[in-house]
Amino acid sequence: MIFTTSWDDGYAMDLRVAKLLETYGATGTFYVSPKQQFGLQMLSQKEVQELSRKHEIGAHTLTHPHLTNITLDDAKKEIVDSKKWVEDNTGKPCTMFCYPYGDTNPDIESSVKAAGFLGARTVDQFAFSGENPHALPISLLVYPYPLRPVMNRKILNPFLRARPHLKKMHIPMYKCHSWLSFAKNLFMHAYSSHQPWFHILGHSSELEKYHLWDDLESFLKYVATFDDVIHAPNSALLDS
Repeated sequence: MIFTTSWDDGYAMDLRVAKLLETYGATGTFYVSPKQQFGLQMLSQKEVQELSRKHEIGAHTLTHPHLTNITLDDAKKEIVDSKKWVEDNTGKPCTMFCYPYGDTNPDIESSVKAAGFLGARTVDQFAFSGENPHALPISLLVYPYPLRPVMNRKILNPFLRARPHLKKMHIPMYKCHSWLSFAKNLFMHAYSSHQPWFHILGHSSELEKYHLWDDLESFLKYVATFDDVIHAPNSALLDS
């Protein structure tokens, strides 16, 4: 089974993520957009180049828009120019793309293909394989669980979204009392049922905001105990 990780947006804190991954023999695909977000420090061009030496760099548009909310011509420009931006900064071919907010449609997907990307990632969860290389899903988002840290009706969203999937996989809800226990149980299901891959998605900004660094490190340490698991970037999923 392949184990891969995705990290979106291009925050400077991605460098800390990279070090954690390297400590436990894991790797990642960092989808970088140069536009500053949430007032946080972003990766410099030099840091993007340094990150590309050990990890895969994917494109994530230049200004991080909802691609279906702008004209198709503008969307094509965002897609094409972001590929060139990554290649200019890394000196390497950029073959992977990530739709900001997971926002896509058939025209956007076709534009990504036409731009020369071999694959693209969505934000659809609870999957361990994917038939469409330009709409690759993920297995799990690194995010607070079972409750969303907001005091409104959306507080139960993580639990409610996971419940039908856990039921289908015969994973008892009581065993998933935190993100870490949730991740371990989901990973073991994929591993024991011989799934092609396990793919986590995260944002270093949320790791910091929600104090999830320790959970991520514990999970990476756990995955590292499986000697037959192959650590690879997102592009490896295209051949699985």
